[in-house]
Amino acid sequence: MLRAARLALLKTLGALGLDEAALRTRWRGNRLLILGYHGIALDDEHHWDPELYMPAAVLCRRLELIRDARCHVLPLDDAVRRLYAGDLPPRSVALTFDDGSYDFYALALPIVEAFGYPVTVYLTTYYAELERPVYDAMASYLLWKGRGRTLLWPEVLGRPDEIALTEDGRCLVADRLRRFPGEHGLSGRDKDALLVKLAALLEVDYDTILNKRLLQLMTLSEAGELARRGVDFQMHTHRHRVSLEEAAFAREIEDNRARLRRLGASEATHFCYPGGVTRHQFLPWLRRSNVVSATTCDPGIASRRHDPLLLPRYIDTAEHTDAEFRGWLTGVAALLPRRRQAESIGQFLDESAAS
Repeated sequence: MLRAARLALLKTLGALGLDEAALRTRWRGNRLLILGYHGIALDDEHHWDPELYMPAAVLCRRLELIRDARCHVLPLDDAVRRLYAGDLPPRSVALTFDDGSYDFYALALPIVEAFGYPVTVYLTTYYAELERPVYDAMASYLLWKGRGRTLLWPEVLGRPDEIALTEDGRCLVADRLRRFPGEHGLSGRDKDALLVKLAALLEVDYDTILNKRLLQLMTLSEAGELARRGVDFQMHTHRHRVSLEEAAFAREIEDNRARLRRLGASEATHFCYPGGVTRHQFLPWLRRSNVVSATTCDPGIASRRHDPLLLPRYIDTAEHTDAEFRGWLTGVAALLPRRRQAESIGQFLDESAAS
């Protein structure tokens, strides 16, 4: 209901030309729209999770809208610095991509480069080193590929009966698979072996998925290549996890930063909270780790009133319309009621401490 009402209002404002007028206001001129993206579908990932993946054509359309609105797309570091200096150019935008998936390397960057826009990738580095699919995401994707089947796996699921892979059944199994590695001290390679077994039980062609590099990150070598082409790499933690203990939290930052140093780029000083998980206690920890800005998944347009370690972003998805996207470019959408984005589950190194 709320989204439908917002969309109807945005369409009306567009038809009246009021969104174009908003683009030229001093209010918009003093603000920075930070756009957040995740994956660009190599195959059918956007059907599995349209909140995470969009078709390449949708990304291309978004960049066309940015160009048509005559926005100034700035490098993130420059954008943040100029935001707090009070000298942003009109209609300022920064492009960010989370995680550093292979599809950014293969599909997204060529599109971004065609428009000549600078871009920042918040790279999480554990799976970039492991060079295997991201475990939690791939488990969910395999269960989706096996929807309509049943799964019998007592040694992992802890029950002797078959589970029908309805939507509820897939959620139940995915939750069990998320917890199982921690309960048994499994390594990354061990978790990958679980994925191989899961695919076999579901009769899903895992080799084809691997060959397409679905739900994999770019390698550190590939990231280094992109850094030499001008892509800005910043921090997203090493394991895509945070901790409520400062030492463990800081270690995630430093492990991540150490890998980024190998790319030959400048020292990483910008950060993105994994899964949108923010806590006020993180802020002094980030400052002590020499982090100068941190972006969230909270929808909004950044102003000088925002703490630089709690910068809002508009997380764009395949399900958003052109009218919604343009509403954020102009700033009108930021003035309308909106829901805060929920935190992703499983983002803590110690889930028992986080619960």
